[in-house]
Amino acid sequence: MQTVRSEDNPPKKEEFKRPPIDLLQDLKDGINHVVYNPLGNKIVMPLMFLLESVLLKYVIAAIPYTEIDYKAYMEQVEMIYEEGNYNYLEITGGTGPLVYPAGHVLIFRVLNYFTEGMNHIEVGQKIFRYLYLITLLMQYTCYYQLRLPPWCVVLASLSKRLHSIYVLRLFNDCFTTFFMVLFVLLYTLRSNNSTKMSMVISTFGSLVYSMAISVKMNALLYLPGYLVSTYLINEGKLINCLISASVILFWQVIVSLRFLRSYPVEYLAGAFDFSRQFMFKWSVNWQFLDEDAFQDRVFHTTLLGSQFVAVVAMTLCLYPRLPLDAWKSLKAPFTQVVIADLRFIVPFLLMTSNFIGVLFSRSLHYQFLSWYHWTLPCLIYWSKLPMPLGFIWYICHEYCWNSYPPNEKACILLFTLNASLLCLLAINCMRPVIVNIKRKQQ
Repeated sequence: MQTVRSEDNPPKKEEFKRPPIDLLQDLKDGINHVVYNPLGNKIVMPLMFLLESVLLKYVIAAIPYTEIDYKAYMEQVEMIYEEGNYNYLEITGGTGPLVYPAGHVLIFRVLNYFTEGMNHIEVGQKIFRYLYLITLLMQYTCYYQLRLPPWCVVLASLSKRLHSIYVLRLFNDCFTTFFMVLFVLLYTLRSNNSTKMSMVISTFGSLVYSMAISVKMNALLYLPGYLVSTYLINEGKLINCLISASVILFWQVIVSLRFLRSYPVEYLAGAFDFSRQFMFKWSVNWQFLDEDAFQDRVFHTTLLGSQFVAVVAMTLCLYPRLPLDAWKSLKAPFTQVVIADLRFIVPFLLMTSNFIGVLFSRSLHYQFLSWYHWTLPCLIYWSKLPMPLGFIWYICHEYCWNSYPPNEKACILLFTLNASLLCLLAINCMRPVIVNIKRKQQ
């Protein structure tokens, strides 16, 4: 027999009981959220971006501009477009001959228009401030995709040297970094999201990558990571990889057509001179050698060989089936060979490929910090350094780059720091990560 519930006697609702207030625990939870929880980046990133914008304005207003290379860039651009000289071996400026590809020339021709040569350097500083902030936004997007904790994200904004490189020096390295961050972001977005637009993304990414190379050759340090990542993003379809890679050559021809038509041999010899000698006194990484050893070809070959071994070891540890899959792709270039979880391996390969190249670079000058500083938050996080040690590592690293002039102690410390970070990456990350793979039946 059912009991009829009277409308006059509704069931009693449970009374809400407020949990006890613990201000100390709430404070701890809040700090933990904005320091360690990736969701805390929704608070930290906008705040850091605002602080960076204000800081850069202050730096431009309070610290005098230091002329190093910008005047030479302007002189070289004027020699090309005002005097009509397209022979790379004859184009020079106050600091020497033009040694950068045609993308560099195109960018600084535009800057020449806005700054009227050296007449309005303050305009150039504003442009580089915007360049820094746009690059930082892309970095933040990349960090957010990779779920970095906020304490790592903060590291991206702590470099005194990096701010100087952008708004007090106006180096072309900043534009290469812009294109490389955009390129890595595109590949990271694809690796984090399943999409049928792999071909479009890899093709556009290849175009952006080629733009970076056309500004400065240091972008080639990413090449091993680019090749493997493009192969994975295209699921092993070799024909798609070749189409994407052909875009690199296409852009190099288009941007340098004026020079290739006039003096092709001179352009290639000047813009892509792999045998160029660096000045020992400005080397930030090899001052503990003597100058003869620094300029020795055997030393250069050893560095190149070490870089090759490190990159191959890193790649094969993460993706041991690569040689077998590549062989299958050669036999069936139109066939899908592999579907993999790319969320970790693609950004890891790209950033560590560049980092290994930096470690074994023939020379690092102060402005070269921009090549890899933006990847340090990711590398430190992947190395599994706890926050206190991560900050100590970063502070020591920053000391090396701000030690002037380059000296033996700072160089030894820099090499030790970078080598130890690479070893930690190897210990903590060098294991097969492409394990959940579905292979198309042939």
